[in-house]
Amino acid sequence: MGHLTCLLPLASALRDAGHVVLFVTTAESCEVVAGFGFEVRPAGITPAERRAALAPRQPEVMALPPRRRRGLLFSIMFAGAAAPAMRIELAPIMDEFSPDVMIHETGELAAAPLAKARDIPSVTVAFSGAVPEWSHEMVLAALAPLWSDEGLAPPTFQDVCGDLYLHPFPPSFDQAPPVRGVQSMRPSAVWGAADAAPTWLAELGIGRPLVYLTSGTEPAGVQGPWAAALEALGDFDVDAIATIGRHLDPATLGPIPRNVRVEQFVPQQFVLDRAAVVMSHAGAGSLLGATASGVPQLLNPIWADQWENADAASGAGVAVTCELEQRSAPDIAAALERLLDDARFNDAAARVATEVAAMPTPVDHVATIEAL
Repeated sequence: MGHLTCLLPLASALRDAGHVVLFVTTAESCEVVAGFGFEVRPAGITPAERRAALAPRQPEVMALPPRRRRGLLFSIMFAGAAAPAMRIELAPIMDEFSPDVMIHETGELAAAPLAKARDIPSVTVAFSGAVPEWSHEMVLAALAPLWSDEGLAPPTFQDVCGDLYLHPFPPSFDQAPPVRGVQSMRPSAVWGAADAAPTWLAELGIGRPLVYLTSGTEPAGVQGPWAAALEALGDFDVDAIATIGRHLDPATLGPIPRNVRVEQFVPQQFVLDRAAVVMSHAGAGSLLGATASGVPQLLNPIWADQWENADAASGAGVAVTCELEQRSAPDIAAALERLLDDARFNDAAARVATEVAAMPTPVDHVATIEAL
């Protein structure tokens, strides 16, 4: 969902401006895209197939220090597995549709060489910070055969990023790629027209602080320190909401403190405006939603971009990051106490939220796209 929702606000703005927008995504996501009113065609492998491609090398990835895993993970799952399959199925759709611009998110790596070979501008819409520079060589090596199949020379990182790179992080977070054509774009909430705030939410966060604990939408969220986090929350005079996703069985959580309400999913825009602290895995959607709302954060990154996301937020003073050896209930309680008691976190969160509010919106970037 994170790879999709970063595109939807810009796609909606382009459609509202009168442009024709076609989505191409894995078959299991087509119904979701169609639900937002877009034409969509199926192509590429599923997330489960990406994870299966990773499985033989996952021990190699996990043997690395957490902050050194993303480059290898990205090169295996997205460059090595997903992109070649997408290229084969995307090419005929592209040639039939004949687009004026190709727009893709960070993890979709087939659009750029197809566009380059056809002299069509390409745009990257990022959902978090760029892959770290030390990993560029391995990512480019994995992509070289893909570009060769289109009759192109091995790519540079500039080639992969395209003619325009829309970066969702505020200046305090940095982590833009070292390429030309980088412009900021404000991360925007995405939800269905039928979504409404649950009635029970109105009772929470009134007489005491509300803490929001979320694992995001990806299966990796089940690896978070759930039992320890719930135990820690039970010792605080707070209201708490824990959204555990659709991949985690609530029965595995153990005892639930009386002050914690457990749900599989609640649209986070209804929670963020009343939350005092957001506890998450530092997934991009959770992190940027809390950042835009000016809420301090307690972060337990698991894999992929989450470690860089956590470092960006902690470096800006809006978050506390728990390292892998700091995820017992007492550790999490100590971090939560800091966030609730130290006004400097609220001040920093408000400052960075002001930065986010000043970033160009997807609507502002319609003209940027048209200029290509």
